Amino acid sequence: MAMPSKSRAGAAKTRRPNYVLVFLLLGALTALEVLVSSMTNIPRVSFLLGMSFIKAMLVILYFMHLRSDSRWFGLIFFLPFLLVIPLLTVLPH
Repeated sequence: MAMPSKSRAGAAKTRRPNYVLVFLLLGALTALEVLVSSMTNIPRVSFLLGMSFIKAMLVILYFMHLRSDSRWFGLIFFLPFLLVIPLLTVLPH
């Protein structure tokens, strides 16, 4: 018995991520981190932790292709961030 072939109309539409856009966004966030680190009148640690979290999630989701994997893999990568960020904000600088 032959297996039925998937027709183009019945196949689920999958969108390919725009890697160039993600790369440019990572570059912009890095430039923003450098700008924030030179400022003195704002709470820098909070901003830098937030931006590094966003950058790490972009890398994990797009370049490690975790966006299309199981949600359990996402939890494995996301959970350490939830445990480390409070620790970093409490420790002395």
